[in-house]
Amino acid sequence: MNSRVWLIISRILEGTLFIMGLWSIWKKDWLWVFACFFAFFLSISPIILRKSIHFSVHWSIELLLVFAISLHVWGGVLHLYSIPFYDKIAHFLASGIVAFFALIVVYIMDVFSPRIHMDAIMLAFFIAIFTIAMGGVWEIAEFASDQIFSHGEPVAQISLENTMLDMIADTIAGIIMGIAGAIGIRRGEFKEIIAHFRKEAKKLNRRFLQARGKALKSLERALEEGQVDERVKPIVEKINSISDYFTTSSCSGRIVVLEAPSFGRKRKAKFLGKWHRKVDVGEVKKALQKGGKGEIWFLVQSSIFHVAAISMEDARKLLNVANQSGFKHSSIKSVNGKIMVEILGTERIDAPLGVDGKIYGGDEYVELLVEIGNRMMERMERNLKRLEKNLDMLK
Repeated sequence: MNSRVWLIISRILEGTLFIMGLWSIWKKDWLWVFACFFAFFLSISPIILRKSIHFSVHWSIELLLVFAISLHVWGGVLHLYSIPFYDKIAHFLASGIVAFFALIVVYIMDVFSPRIHMDAIMLAFFIAIFTIAMGGVWEIAEFASDQIFSHGEPVAQISLENTMLDMIADTIAGIIMGIAGAIGIRRGEFKEIIAHFRKEAKKLNRRFLQARGKALKSLERALEEGQVDERVKPIVEKINSISDYFTTSSCSGRIVVLEAPSFGRKRKAKFLGKWHRKVDVGEVKKALQKGGKGEIWFLVQSSIFHVAAISMEDARKLLNVANQSGFKHSSIKSVNGKIMVEILGTERIDAPLGVDGKIYGGDEYVELLVEIGNRMMERMERNLKRLEKNLDMLK
């Protein structure tokens, strides 16, 4: 059966809950009047979400939600709890469904939050503990309903033995779903459901969408003013054409002659020479003549891109592409709650050349540094072309 049929079944079950509420009013069974209408509004919450915030719940979640709720309502209104083991079966099935919901929610949070990460074992443990906790909340609700609606008479919570057997059923369901669910996610068993929620969650990630909009406008201005390196322009444009990413900064790589008061004091440092290409020894020697007071350094800095990703999964995909393209020092970072991928190569030189305008090591040393730096620039160029091509894997 297709999804439309299952949604029709969900609507039928929801309508049944409403009718049972009306029937309970006719019987003046106020406990189940409250239970039926509360269950009805809870079961249609996916519809409310879809109408109010345009968040669509997968049809299987709608069906499982209304089915889990209906099990307990049927038990009370139709007196099915008198059937042997119905209560335990209902608890087991409902708890299994609750555990499944928690599994999907935690996995989506793991995908979209840079602050949450769970391996399979931790995921299974959390689901089991969460289900046990929800079972405890259910038993508290049964106790409260007896106090409010039955004046302390044991109706919902018949005995300590009944309560403990319910908790045992909840626990078994949580452990089974925790283990089976974690294994299922690793095997890709819930691809359709997870892909659906991932798509819906992306639509609600307003912080990312707003930041992306601002970044693209800023990039557009920089392109118009010619402030974007021509060598990275195709890569930047390709990354920003994918809705799950946006760039915040980029550099194709450069060779630098820098003068600083002392090591690490970048604020008062000044460039004696800066090139986003291969250089001649003569250009570097000419730059060295500008030295005044302070330490002089010869630097080669790798190509670098900072890219915001909408989810951890998308960040991992981009990281994999970067590594395959030769950017072996790439990593995923969390910056102010944003998931950032730093695409960075291994090409780097930080070599001291002299102090206070005096150059040490002679011409041979300078020539050696320039030769190595130019070879690094050639490798950066190859890696940039490889990255531009490999980005097609993200589309």
